[in-house]
Amino acid sequence: MKIERHNYLMIPGPTEVEPEALLAMAQPTIPHYGDDWVRINSRIIAKLKKVFQTENDMFIIPGSSSAAMEAAVNAVVEPGTEVLVELSGFLCYRFKEMVESYEGKVVPIEFEWGEPVHPEVVRSTLSANPSIKVMTLIHNVSSTGVTNPAREIAQICQEFDVILICDTVSSMGGIDIKTDEWGLDFCMCGNQKCMQTPPGLGLVSVSEKAWIHMEERKTPVQGWYLNFLNLRRYCRQWSDWHPHGPVTAPTALYAALEVALDHMLEEGLENRFKRHVLNAKALRAGLKAAGIKLFVDNRFASNTITTFIVPDGIDGKKIRKILEDEFKIMISGAPDKIAGRVLRVGHMGVTSARSWILATLTGIIYACNKLGATLDTGKALEAALDTYMSSTN
Repeated sequence: MKIERHNYLMIPGPTEVEPEALLAMAQPTIPHYGDDWVRINSRIIAKLKKVFQTENDMFIIPGSSSAAMEAAVNAVVEPGTEVLVELSGFLCYRFKEMVESYEGKVVPIEFEWGEPVHPEVVRSTLSANPSIKVMTLIHNVSSTGVTNPAREIAQICQEFDVILICDTVSSMGGIDIKTDEWGLDFCMCGNQKCMQTPPGLGLVSVSEKAWIHMEERKTPVQGWYLNFLNLRRYCRQWSDWHPHGPVTAPTALYAALEVALDHMLEEGLENRFKRHVLNAKALRAGLKAAGIKLFVDNRFASNTITTFIVPDGIDGKKIRKILEDEFKIMISGAPDKIAGRVLRVGHMGVTSARSWILATLTGIIYACNKLGATLDTGKALEAALDTYMSSTN
């Protein structure tokens, strides 16, 4: 495949990849077994645990974040298992479909798109349905730009002895997530968003509580590949030569991931999270000052994805096309219930930077004005720059 042109990816994923990570993938192929690979795999797992802030078992599943999601569902859902599924955005319905495919019983709680999951609703639902054993949660809802209160929800799940499957696909590595401290039983993401490497890996941590739940199931965990009990068995049995599990590891993606992890840890997690906070604030301030309405309240707006309402009388697709044609910048539309009404900007990993934010902000306002709006570019840039200036004082 030859890439015809490259637009800068200011989308909710995948994101831009660092040149060093791309170069790492260009190295000669190495085998996914043997002494050298054992050392490489061990290094990468240790670094992932630091980013996940966990001592739990860590797995890298060749596939995607969806593979990691399904493996978690498969692990703890058997026929008749009641599962609390929050429906606050587009990908929440993926969890619903997965639970149903394993013959679990979905107990849905729906929220307005653009609003967070309310912990008190979780508590009242679990209290009214003591047979619920599992809950699924999207931490950072990429379709709406909302960050859900995972810490509070995890605490409630612990009170009711409920297994929590938490999707952190668009937040891990960009937003502070304390996997062990919060009590996330399954915490998963992909490598293509804040982890800033090309897509293809599902990354997931598994708690001791989750292992006990798997071992005490009435029926065996289904399948062979997306089966954590099977993966753990192979990891242990083959630890001295094939430590990642029974399948072929895409070693080039591992190489890119290790480069990205090294850069994340060199930056420092606290500094990294602060950087994402600052750039999100600057973009939101600029859009608002220009006269564009934000879709999500600042109290629960994501630090990796910003959503805004398309100005009246303007076609969002045309905004995106102008950005791509004239600025070589790609932003995203929104799915399903808010399609055509909302646009999404991703600013995660590499793209959570002042230069990317200011270029994208300028391009959005330019495109809107070219299509008939009367937005104030000066006020937008002044507000964004004031945000940056105030952070250095």
